[in-house]
Amino acid sequence: MKNILIYGDSNSWGYDYTRYVPEADTFQRMTEDEHWPGLVKKILGPDYNIIVNALNGRTVVWDDPYTPDRNGLKGLRPALDMNAPLDLVILKLGCNELKEFFNLSAAMIAYGMEKLVKECKVSYYAYPVPKVLLIAPAQTHPDIGSLRAASRFGPHAYSKSLELGKYYRQVAERNGCGFIDCGEMGFEINNVDGLHYSKADHAKLAPVVAAKIKEILEG
Repeated sequence: MKNILIYGDSNSWGYDYTRYVPEADTFQRMTEDEHWPGLVKKILGPDYNIIVNALNGRTVVWDDPYTPDRNGLKGLRPALDMNAPLDLVILKLGCNELKEFFNLSAAMIAYGMEKLVKECKVSYYAYPVPKVLLIAPAQTHPDIGSLRAASRFGPHAYSKSLELGKYYRQVAERNGCGFIDCGEMGFEINNVDGLHYSKADHAKLAPVVAAKIKEILEG
């Protein structure tokens, strides 16, 4: 049995921009048959234990004053400890750092991701350190500055999101990680909030991740 931790944000949680509940002013979650971690689990079968730790609004290493308790680095340490031993950790974060008030470049976001990668390379309970698969998020919708998320993400999120893949790839190469760039997969980012993946996007990502997992763990 291979133990795999998926550590991500709303695009791993399965935030569904089509399932709006007006009376609660909130959106609901995709089912396991719709979001990419659930589909990966289905593709790989019972020999792979897929542990999903995904949190809406999770950041990489920064504290969000408007949405507290979302710091990815602070959450990763107990997640690694809790789920040891792990064969592989999949890191997929970085969208929330595009919020305007963080004022971060793509390079700075990637620098934060490198801290998470290094944290994964710590042994818990004398088990071997897990391997790491780093996934760069897809670019936002070009018009995100005028969509539902505009008040948080502002007009520069799209241009920054276009650079994330380049810098994440450098992090992966420096640290010997597997790498996938969602920005190269032709996702059809929605024009409701400009940020969250469609069910078709999730279905497109899942087999790519499953194949990469097998490549990393089975050679």
